[in-house]
Amino acid sequence: MFAFVTWTTATSVIPVRLIDASFQEGVRLDATWPAVWAGGVVTSLLFFACIVAHEAAHTVAAVRTGIPVRSIRLFIFGGLAEMGREPDRPGQEFLITVVGPLTSAALGGLFLTLGDQLEAVSIPAVTARWLGEMNLALAVFNMLPGFPLDGGRILRSIVWAATGDVVKATRVASFVGSALGVALIAFGLIQFLILGGAIHSLWIAVIGWFLWSAARSGYRDAILRQQLHRYRIRDLLQPESGAVPSDGTVQEFIERGLYHDRFGLRPVVDAAGKLVGMLEGDDVRDVPLERRVETQLREIARPVDDMAVVAPDDQLSVVIDKAYETERRLYFVVEDGYVLGIVDTVDVVNTLRARKR
Repeated sequence: MFAFVTWTTATSVIPVRLIDASFQEGVRLDATWPAVWAGGVVTSLLFFACIVAHEAAHTVAAVRTGIPVRSIRLFIFGGLAEMGREPDRPGQEFLITVVGPLTSAALGGLFLTLGDQLEAVSIPAVTARWLGEMNLALAVFNMLPGFPLDGGRILRSIVWAATGDVVKATRVASFVGSALGVALIAFGLIQFLILGGAIHSLWIAVIGWFLWSAARSGYRDAILRQQLHRYRIRDLLQPESGAVPSDGTVQEFIERGLYHDRFGLRPVVDAAGKLVGMLEGDDVRDVPLERRVETQLREIARPVDDMAVVAPDDQLSVVIDKAYETERRLYFVVEDGYVLGIVDTVDVVNTLRARKR
């Protein structure tokens, strides 16, 4: 992708714009191919830096409102900040979403202003103006009212606020996104095949396909979440939790072979059965051989990790949201401090598959 943008700017954008600027200004063009290619590399780096800035704005807003962000992915039409979970409120989603296009628009204005201040017939000037136009184009594209684009998420937040139903809001935004995608596909193909449009007409069709595909994916996610809301964690509760007594020794733990079974993380409970900590196999193996007989599990137990614990009356979506963030498979079901059992994400997936059939 970086190579594609570099090649495009060095072989098309910069040369064409330099020639156009030289004619308009009546100034002799003086640029070498090494300089043009260097400009292409720098422009490509700045272009992707702008996309990162767009997604970083989403990330900062998400983290400030209490939503963790797992990663940022880049692609030719923009980027994607992968949040650990979906927003809880429409206002929260609106705030997280709107800062992205605003950042791109601000960068667009900044680069256009910079381009006007530089010598017109120069590589820095033409690349600055191109970056300004591209940032404004990204802001406009992302504001198209089709889910999961920023504009679609803003539309969803508005419908969500009006109806109080996030699933219905997602369906509306996804439908608009699908319709917009189909319209762009049709427009691009008609321009290219019937009206003899240039290759950019195919790009319009590709963008339409991307939007249509993403909207359908968003709709499927809405249906998934609707199904998740119908179940409580107690519906899939397994009574076996793998809990170990806090007064047990490390040697007993090892002799029972508990450090290499499916419970990567185990709850540690006191004599009354209340959760007092958690334990991983590495915690046990790190204890020196000569101390394993006398060391009790409470001494090496970790504090309770809230991300590994769910309540029996939580919706299954809580497990999925935590799984996205932690990538764990098993979660402990705890009520009033007592470990009732576990819930397995595999069981959650199988339940959803069974409902589809």
